[in-house]
Amino acid sequence: MKTETTRFAQTMSVKVFDIEANKFVSIIHEIDAQELGIMPLDYIEIYCPRTKKRITTVVDTTKTMVKQDEIGLFLDIKEALKVKEKEQVLVRASPQPQSVQFIRKKLWGHELSPREIKAIIDDITQNKLTEIETSAFISAVFIHGNSLKEIVATTKALAAGGQRIRIPDRTIVDKHSIGGINGRASMILVPIIAAGGLLIPKTASRAITSAAGTADCMEVLANVELSIKQIEKITKKVGGVIAWGGAVELAPADDKIIKVEHPLSLDPKSQVIASVLAKKYSVGAQYVVIDIPIGPETKIHSAQKARKMEKRFVLVGKKLGMKIKVVLTNGKQPACQVFGACLEAKNALEILEGKEFGYLGKKSCELAGCLFEMTGKTPKGKGFEHAKNILESGKALAKMKQIIKAQNGKIVDSTQIKPAKFKKIVRANRNGTIKELRVRKFAHTARRAGAPNDKKAGVVILVKNKEQVKKGVPLFEIYSSNQQKLELAFQYALQKKPALIG
Repeated sequence: MKTETTRFAQTMSVKVFDIEANKFVSIIHEIDAQELGIMPLDYIEIYCPRTKKRITTVVDTTKTMVKQDEIGLFLDIKEALKVKEKEQVLVRASPQPQSVQFIRKKLWGHELSPREIKAIIDDITQNKLTEIETSAFISAVFIHGNSLKEIVATTKALAAGGQRIRIPDRTIVDKHSIGGINGRASMILVPIIAAGGLLIPKTASRAITSAAGTADCMEVLANVELSIKQIEKITKKVGGVIAWGGAVELAPADDKIIKVEHPLSLDPKSQVIASVLAKKYSVGAQYVVIDIPIGPETKIHSAQKARKMEKRFVLVGKKLGMKIKVVLTNGKQPACQVFGACLEAKNALEILEGKEFGYLGKKSCELAGCLFEMTGKTPKGKGFEHAKNILESGKALAKMKQIIKAQNGKIVDSTQIKPAKFKKIVRANRNGTIKELRVRKFAHTARRAGAPNDKKAGVVILVKNKEQVKKGVPLFEIYSSNQQKLELAFQYALQKKPALIG
């Protein structure tokens, strides 16, 4: 009978690189690669006799970074194998994962079975696929789309690969926005829902292309890096939570897929549906409201495309035991007058405090009202009124303060939040009418000013759509903690004209 030692081709000494690669890649000398019969981007299997742990990685080769009979491991692999510097490990060539064959099948336009989809998602979760192979999978889905059966299988596979929030014998609701617009509706909706007697363990994302994500904004007020147990405990105690989803690996393969999609600007709609519902399934949601903003600069440009997505959301949700309500909202202009984490968090608190209502307050109450109606908390057609009453009574503000306290936060009043100290004002260069307030251009201006990493960076819009303006009047303010970035943002705004005058 062959032992582990005899099954492996070569013994190598570990050299640890003090870098997190965020991918499973190892480095060996070119001569060792020739002896093993492998090339860069081939796979090797590494086995540690002491810890009895085994891992498959992609390999790269070098003449200088490691010596012969030495293998370079980044911190990710070191931790996975639990190995030490200079420890002896056993290395052999490994066959390409079977899931690569399934990716090739999808590239040819064939439907994948649930088993094949699960194999692909599992290998992405376990870092067995390279970014090139994951990109090929996303490209195949983008080109050929997914059937309803494939979307359901992808959703289940994504959810199965991560942790789950479990709050038994209680009604759990959730909300998601497809995104592409500013304004933190979730920070208004969550306390309204919790004050209304429903449980909402809201996990949110950080910004990818926008000026701020919900997690970035909530982090201005409180800690958002919570464990599964903390999310469960806080939700049971106060009714709601707003946590960063990236801290709890609800669907780890999805996070890896998003990282690949972003530089390619690929966002297959069937993958969006699977991504959203996998995370809602993972938090145990039984009722979910989906906000799809429609506009020229949002992810969904037309009502026709939104309705097509709506049908799929509802059908996939039904297969997973979730009731889904899709609401189409206006994405043609900003949801509020600010962009950036601090400014958007401040605006959400101002709405909860009753200092303003506006479009964002109305939208938040409409979405919350849908959940009240779906769960039977109110009769059909009465949800919005019920949500607005909770907001206007101060109950939602009181609930938000409880949530902030439970998440170890200290800021509970909008007056405590201040933007960055450096400011520039963009003024009208001629007389005219505000023709368009361009969401994407404002977001890009805020990002050039330092958002979302600089939480105090952002933009405050001073005019309304269709408002008449005279030359020289202030159109918007740009804030940044860095004068150099502020100047870059200012020059970008002058060139791109986020507030378009007609």
